[in-house]
Amino acid sequence: MPTTMLLRSLFIATVSSNKFLLIPSLHLLSFFAKPNRSFLFNVDRNPVLKSILKRTLYNQFCAGESEQETKECVRQLKDLGFKGVILTFAKETVFDHRSKSADLLSSEKPVETAVAHDADIETWRVGTLKTVDLISAGDILALKTTGGGLNVTEAFSKGEFPPQQMLDALDEIAVKCKQRGIQIIVDAESQHWQKGIGRTTLELMRKFNTDGKAVIYNTYQAYLKNTPAVLAHHMAEAEKDGFTLGLKLVRGAYITSDDRSLIHDTKEDTDNAYNGIAQGALRREIGEFGKTRPFPSVNLFLASHNRDSVLSANKMHRHRTEAGLPTVPVAFAQLHGMSDEVSFSLLAEKGDNEVPPEVFKCTTWGSMGDFHSKKKNSSLTASPGNLGTPILKSLISAPKDSQPPQFSKFFACIHSEKSEQRLTTLFRQHIESSKLSIFRGDNVNAVKSSTVIILGVDPSAVESTLREPGLAQALQGKLLISVAAGWSRQNLEALVTTTTTTNPSDKSQNQEKTWVLRTLPNIASLVSQSLTAIELPPPDFPPALFKTATAILSTLGPTLPIPPSQMDATTAVAGSTPAFLAIIADALIDAAVATGLPRGTAQTQIYQVMAGTAAMLQSGMSTGELRDAGTSSEGCTIAGVMVLEEGGVRGVVGKALRESVTVARAMGREGGGGHVNDTRF
Repeated sequence: MPTTMLLRSLFIATVSSNKFLLIPSLHLLSFFAKPNRSFLFNVDRNPVLKSILKRTLYNQFCAGESEQETKECVRQLKDLGFKGVILTFAKETVFDHRSKSADLLSSEKPVETAVAHDADIETWRVGTLKTVDLISAGDILALKTTGGGLNVTEAFSKGEFPPQQMLDALDEIAVKCKQRGIQIIVDAESQHWQKGIGRTTLELMRKFNTDGKAVIYNTYQAYLKNTPAVLAHHMAEAEKDGFTLGLKLVRGAYITSDDRSLIHDTKEDTDNAYNGIAQGALRREIGEFGKTRPFPSVNLFLASHNRDSVLSANKMHRHRTEAGLPTVPVAFAQLHGMSDEVSFSLLAEKGDNEVPPEVFKCTTWGSMGDFHSKKKNSSLTASPGNLGTPILKSLISAPKDSQPPQFSKFFACIHSEKSEQRLTTLFRQHIESSKLSIFRGDNVNAVKSSTVIILGVDPSAVESTLREPGLAQALQGKLLISVAAGWSRQNLEALVTTTTTTNPSDKSQNQEKTWVLRTLPNIASLVSQSLTAIELPPPDFPPALFKTATAILSTLGPTLPIPPSQMDATTAVAGSTPAFLAIIADALIDAAVATGLPRGTAQTQIYQVMAGTAAMLQSGMSTGELRDAGTSSEGCTIAGVMVLEEGGVRGVVGKALRESVTVARAMGREGGGGHVNDTRF
């Protein structure tokens, strides 16, 4: 081992093994990882700070920032005697069982494409193929399949195959690797996804492990209680269909985020499970396989930092090979920068004129910025008006097991002292816990610290708000959800686009796009009974952002995707009608009071009648059926209906709605473009 590597390992081991040094160091790294740091504390901008971190932590655990650095690191590891490297494209999703939330961790920006397909999957495909180009025959590619994004993880969480686009990408990668003599390990991930991952990997093994050697390995986590059953199922499939099972065995890495009840109760139980599977495979006896039924073709890969486990496994393999006893091919791996003493001890375990065990180092590559900010806090900024306040209240008070996205921080942007007092009273507990911060007259700094922004100001204030100096720049690359009536997506985008790129090759002119989504909740959001219209976005809109917005707005009630051409009409149909119904209800209540009912009794009856009527109509009953069901010949109901018809109520209500739609269209229109049924031209 080179002296510099030895000294660096000694330094990091000393710090990490001493809690008085480790805890302050972790706090310091967390400080550096936060966004919008000044030049002095910004890893990407301060060359001295970047150099210190790169020469210590980064170089200890990562292969390189560039392709050239990565290839050089791979060469150095092989020169030390390692069989090869396991290289991974650092893009995955981590699911927290306790919060039921997922974070996408990525070392690449999304690949923008005009094709109507999943940009996250395409980014993962491109990045993974780029990783394949950095390694050579005998090396191994490790896949984090959840890096394919939200559509992939949603399928995995249901135990299903990922979208066809992801399956095509996996096939393309596997074909390329097989042609070049590179093996693939599909990493185990959070249990929330693992059933779907295992099912997908099994099909890949069935397809590509057909010539007596594993191209594809599935990862089995020994700390999970159900691993023996999963392994038995996969071995049965391998026996039935005649393919080679790629068995990569690890102890497990998601104990802090997975459901603890699924994991063995003690470390001893996990150790016994790991050693039992490893030694059983080497003896070609696992459960009933090798005893009462044939043992299928298996290639074993032991990834462990446990010295006893790997050395005893290597000793057993050597003994059985020398004695001519049946066994399986085996290789070993440890993480880059960790357990080097285990790795070199394995390399030293060989007799005269013997080939050393196949030992690999597992590493990753990517920029320093990716390394120090692996987990980025998500935060939400809202303008807490009539609609922004219920959205904020629903999200900030959501239980940990709820479905909406979990945000670590909330910012409320207001203008008046009165609004500040109102929010302070309403959200006092969250303000005291620092979960919510109120910004009065400082929209730019709030937006800079956020990942999602909800524009909930009055429509008349939209332009002045978005034209605030510095706000358009702060919005770049973020999701802007508008709940302001009358403002089209195109008009909003025009306000937040600050420059026109005249020379696409000049990166100084380029800016990240602000992803604008037009939505229309109504006043019923105050009681989580809104029907929120969400305008269908253009094809290049990231699907993950659309699903994030849908999840946020679902806290207010059902959501409904609407084509852009219908959004102005929806503004009135869904947004204005609650006021119409309130006037009708008020008229009915006044009439009931006039006939002798107490106002409270009349209100109770009318409100329940309205709720019951809505429930019947939503159940599928038509308006005509409902009217006829409550109307009898010569009865009191038909008498009242005739008065309504004679008074032209139907026509007046219809004209009122058309007038509202006409005004809604005019709000977002400059100079014409009317509709045939507008009430004025």
